[in-house]
Amino acid sequence: MSCDKCTTTPILPAGECDFYVSATHEYILEKFADNITGAGGDMINDYFMIRTDFEQFFESNSFDWLNQTEKENIHILILKSGTQPSFSHFAKTKTLDAWIILFKSQELISILKDGNITTFYQPILDTQSLEIYGYECLSRGVKKDGNYMRPDLMFQAAKTTGMLFNLDRQCRESAIKTSAVKKIDRNIFINFLPTAIYNPEFCLQDTVKWLTQMEFNPSAITFEVVETENITNIEHLRTILEYYKDKGYNTALDDMGSGYSSLNILAELTPDIVKLDMNMIRNIDTKPVKQAILEGIISIAQKTGFKLIAEGVETKAEYEWIKAKGVDYVQGFLFAKPSQEPVR
Repeated sequence: MSCDKCTTTPILPAGECDFYVSATHEYILEKFADNITGAGGDMINDYFMIRTDFEQFFESNSFDWLNQTEKENIHILILKSGTQPSFSHFAKTKTLDAWIILFKSQELISILKDGNITTFYQPILDTQSLEIYGYECLSRGVKKDGNYMRPDLMFQAAKTTGMLFNLDRQCRESAIKTSAVKKIDRNIFINFLPTAIYNPEFCLQDTVKWLTQMEFNPSAITFEVVETENITNIEHLRTILEYYKDKGYNTALDDMGSGYSSLNILAELTPDIVKLDMNMIRNIDTKPVKQAILEGIISIAQKTGFKLIAEGVETKAEYEWIKAKGVDYVQGFLFAKPSQEPVR
């Protein structure tokens, strides 16, 4: 057994045993095996790869976790050991998750090198009239096979491999250029990671250049802070937001209500817009505790002057509750999914 949280080495019985590692990419297992072999010396007597039909292999070996693994062709690395492994044998190895991220980073490097970032749009609507107020720009990486690389995988790989600044910048520039090409005449919400910006005067000069060159009205641009819950340096974020405001742009905080620290951030900063976390919105019409919390945030917004956007609205009942409480704007699958062509 092993711990999923701290990814410790599995506890194996004394004597001879097999250590199983599985992944969908043979490249990952080859690198993983090389590391273990190099770190463990003669502990590893042999290893071999098996590529087989997923269900047939695992059913014949009575693995209970069959349904937790991707149902496709899979590579199995079996490490034959004649001695009891200890932590020192694995000290120089990385977790399998890290190798998966490394594999994904190869795809990310190709995407960034070729400039293959595309932008999807999800509309933000006026809660009362349901007229389109603006669009959130959502980035996707286009892989060589034409499929999309999810943003969470892109940013996870970028963070691990030190490419966060380059990815964040390309996403912003793609949003600006694509919006200009599609002649969007509503407000545009552009996401950014504060941790990817060091000195806004230098790190954001290309972003401002493109906005100016494309003749966007600054008042129609909102820069949205993502991963609000993970922000630790308030002063750094304040510097970035002040830079945007000095240029005439709007600012927004994302995921409000996802954790206690987001309220602390709200108290320290003065955003123009706050986006309510979708987990807070989910089943809001039937959850009294959520209702009480959200009513408190609505009261704060009305007293201090910032606007509210309810994210992740998926049912008519959620929408009706939000509408009755006076939330300014709504966004979610109930109205439209993200798409390359903006819903007009």
